[in-house]
Amino acid sequence: MKIQLISASLLLMSLGASAAPNFGDSASAVATQRIVHRLQISKVSDLNFGEASPGDGPVTVMPGVSENTENASFEVRGEPSRLYQIILPANNSVKMLNGNGGADREILIKEFLSFPARAGTLDGTGKSMIFVGAKRDAISNKQKVGDYIGQFYITVVY
Repeated sequence: MKIQLISASLLLMSLGASAAPNFGDSASAVATQRIVHRLQISKVSDLNFGEASPGDGPVTVMPGVSENTENASFEVRGEPSRLYQIILPANNSVKMLNGNGGADREILIKEFLSFPARAGTLDGTGKSMIFVGAKRDAISNKQKVGDYIGQFYITVVY
């Protein structure tokens, strides 16, 4: 009788263990990664405001729809047929300097514009051109004669 009681107890315990409620679950997912061509930009030509004399007014170089003797131009390469964003310099953030700059040796560049504006699309071969223009401030009557140079950056991102 004792053996039957122990066997029955073991049977009930094993039945009880399998009848316990299941409060968890699991699922699987797949990790993926697509590698695309890196977005690159290179300068083709510089922004050129030409010549001016002390006292001259402001000058605007328009970006245009193709390269010309005034606008800056850039070639973009990356993933074919992909949209990219264009980030231009902030307004009033770029100066052309004569020497080390200072009084009457600086000219402000502002209101940068591009074509295409704000965004572009790479063609089927992964190429695109960007044309950039800007506005040069008026030249002071006391502006020092000489060459003025200022560097600016444009950025492209997917």
